Amino acid sequence: MTERLSADIAIVGAGVGGSLLALLLNRIGFRVVLLDRGRHPRFAIGESSTPIADLVLRDLARRYALPRLAPLSRFGTWKQTYPQLTCGLKRGFSYFHQRAGQPFLARADHGNELLVAASRDDAHADTHWLRSDVDSFLANEVQDAGIPYFDQTEIIIREKSPTWQLAGNRPGMCLDLRATFLVDASGTAAFLPQALSLKNMGETMRTRSRAIFAHFERVAPWQELLAKQGADTQAHPFRCDASALHQLLEEGWMWQLRFENGVTSAGFVLETTAQSRLPTVSPEEEWQGLLDRYPSLHQQFASARRVAPATELRRTGRLQRRWERMTGTNWALLPHTAGFVDPLYSVGLAQTLCGVERLAHLLEHHWRRESLHGYLQQYANLVELELDLIDELVEGSYAARHIFDLFVPFSMLYFAAATTYEQQRLQAGSQPGRACWCANDANFRRIVRHLRRKLRGALAHAASPDVTHVFFRNVANAIAPYNSAGLCDPEAANMYRYTAVDLP
Repeated sequence: MTERLSADIAIVGAGVGGSLLALLLNRIGFRVVLLDRGRHPRFAIGESSTPIADLVLRDLARRYALPRLAPLSRFGTWKQTYPQLTCGLKRGFSYFHQRAGQPFLARADHGNELLVAASRDDAHADTHWLRSDVDSFLANEVQDAGIPYFDQTEIIIREKSPTWQLAGNRPGMCLDLRATFLVDASGTAAFLPQALSLKNMGETMRTRSRAIFAHFERVAPWQELLAKQGADTQAHPFRCDASALHQLLEEGWMWQLRFENGVTSAGFVLETTAQSRLPTVSPEEEWQGLLDRYPSLHQQFASARRVAPATELRRTGRLQRRWERMTGTNWALLPHTAGFVDPLYSVGLAQTLCGVERLAHLLEHHWRRESLHGYLQQYANLVELELDLIDELVEGSYAARHIFDLFVPFSMLYFAAATTYEQQRLQAGSQPGRACWCANDANFRRIVRHLRRKLRGALAHAASPDVTHVFFRNVANAIAPYNSAGLCDPEAANMYRYTAVDLP
């Protein structure tokens, strides 16, 4: 059986971005079709929300009359409205500096810890999204809205101009689809870049890393390990496990995201070089070898059991990717398809939601107009600027991670950028021509480059405490115009309680 459809816009990929964009475009009045080669529920990462992501999601739910989405923007409303959807409590960001072969011992001055609050209490907190639950929920919302949705569908492009002609094969049927515009929300699968033979510009990116990850149960809370050694956790602005918890390592870093159902998302992100090759050992052997190098992590995961993926840990090649083009006359890539840097600062969901917001806005206001091409190019430019900035911040953070007294002030650049964007958005509302994280603010970009050069010099003389103190002051002075959150405060002792912007 062959089903023939005609649509204004076809979206490939039914993750967060694809499903959300389908819902928005449908509310605007477009004829939308959503396609996916897989099916829900399925294992996925990209799980950690932030205040920016929450703010954008709340605005989209209000602007496009999608009230069922708004509760997902806060931990309290999520738990109250959708207790069946698994999430985790995220009060902020926490970092702990590990040394290979040595148990982690918290210093009395918190000199090897950094905690940065992103909310004032649990009810207003961000969340970790169990993507198998959330992606399924959003796909169901698409179907409930009457939007044609075809999962388990392999797509072949027959024609791409002047309109798209797509052939789809799924169990029990074939699909013949014509669409005026195509959006690629397939992420790492890169459906459209592969089909158009676009060049991957990942080699131009500064950051080099790969990952190995899974979901586990019975992972001991990090706070319990700290308590057993008598660490001063009372000084923490929130429970460190109720955060995006980062263990900074000699090889890279580890993430730990704890869900309410007892499952923990955990992964190592490992720095690589141009000459790096994947190890010959299995993912499980590599994982265990990394745990064994860090006694406290070995203790934390001693009773852990992998629950997803079902077969083995997921291991990637180089994470960084970036396609040479992000838009065309009748197509666009959502940000996670267009490029990716690294999960260090949990920017993925925020960038996806900002991209969805911009693309929906420009299609609504410039559809079938000569202005569409120019606004698609503006959209691509903003995505490129965001990737550039995150690449600079992450690469510098990797370089600084070995000297925690340098990592802490350099990380303040990200927090200054994030809180400044939040404040600007609250004051001026959504502005489609503004990038996230001050990425199109020329002065902020100069500050980042200037401090990266200063960091290079500080790393060359990092044995001197005077050098780290000077670098701290340099960062504090440089970010002062962007520092409304009390960052770079020597009196805070790396415990930042009040960086959160009060969101409506």
